[in-house]
Amino acid sequence: MNKPIRAALLALCLLLSGCAAPAEPESNPALKNALGLTQEQRLEDYDYFVNTLKDSYLCLGLRDRENPDDPAEDIFREYRELIEESDSDQAFYSAVYSSLYRLGSYGHLWIIEPGDYYEMLDWCRTEDTTGRERWKELTEASEDQYARLKAYLDALGDEGVGSWSGGETGENLHTLLLPEEGIAYLKVDDFLADYDPDYQKEAQAIRDFYNAAGDCTDLIIDLTDNSGGNEGYWQNLLTAPLTDVPLSCTNYALLADSENNRPYIDNVFAPSDLHPISELPDLPKLERDGLEAATHFVESTLHVEPAAERAAFHGRVWLLVGPMVYSASESFSVFCQATGFATLVGQKTSGDGIGALDPVMMRLPNSGILIQYTMMYGLNPDGSSSEEAGTTPDVLSPAGEPALITALRTIRKNNRTA
Repeated sequence: MNKPIRAALLALCLLLSGCAAPAEPESNPALKNALGLTQEQRLEDYDYFVNTLKDSYLCLGLRDRENPDDPAEDIFREYRELIEESDSDQAFYSAVYSSLYRLGSYGHLWIIEPGDYYEMLDWCRTEDTTGRERWKELTEASEDQYARLKAYLDALGDEGVGSWSGGETGENLHTLLLPEEGIAYLKVDDFLADYDPDYQKEAQAIRDFYNAAGDCTDLIIDLTDNSGGNEGYWQNLLTAPLTDVPLSCTNYALLADSENNRPYIDNVFAPSDLHPISELPDLPKLERDGLEAATHFVESTLHVEPAAERAAFHGRVWLLVGPMVYSASESFSVFCQATGFATLVGQKTSGDGIGALDPVMMRLPNSGILIQYTMMYGLNPDGSSSEEAGTTPDVLSPAGEPALITALRTIRKNNRTA
């Protein structure tokens, strides 16, 4: 999920929760131990949560640089004390949830709530999980605990910590042809996974649109409302039909070879992919403070092969970006800028698209609660953090001006001077 969206949703959740552990509902004292934990188990889970973040998740230093008045260590201490003083499952769950809220969603950090958990469990049982064995293992191991957690949160109702439902969504694709201007416009709001029921329908719609735009000189692809999804969408549907040659770009991504990360590393990387952090080239804007846990780096390559059949459009491509662009939509932005596939127009993105990999999880040993985070800490070519710096467009929009207006003005100016 996009960082600005996540921040707004979490603010809503915090209002619902009263910014701390909700009071024990006296009418239902059984909820105090609804997760079946002892006080020793609650503290063990919270300590596991904290220690795993410290040795596995590389965004804590970045997070503290941007929030110097609310350091992570203070958050961890405060909520551990809350658990110690309360002796209840409700206080424990709220402490974990509130800790994550205050830490922020840097690097996709968040709790796996029951709705998302059951989607993951369905994926484990219906899809090929080759190369994702660790994800499958932890998901299936928590089934009994998530049944308890769901019942617990359902029982709390409005007094619970809160969760978010996005409601109904509209069309994912929006297209427009301006033949008199020689401009084609395609807006994509979400990068669907290839198993999504609408994926093939959208693949055909994009292919048809590219062919209908064959006489156009310019194609605008609008990602300004796109917060990510599946990288394969932009590689196969947006890029491959428009290139005659293979395209690729490579960046560095750091990781920590920790106890929690090691099974994921084994699932995804060959030993030869891992390079000791001591061999990382000297990068001028790499901020090493807070990255002490990093042990290795990998070369993260984004690669696209031409489609079997080239689409009819052969003109210039412009990519509209802004603060909503994050994760997989960020990786497309990075790719376009590095390869020259498209010119970026708009405002700076929100990042976290280098070293893209599904967020990994930690599983709290007693409660079975799953917490996700990005294992990879992507670096821009100058060494700055992708999560922190994002991507600056080739053409910046003036303050308050929509990226589309900037792009249209730039296209018309280029056409006049051509």
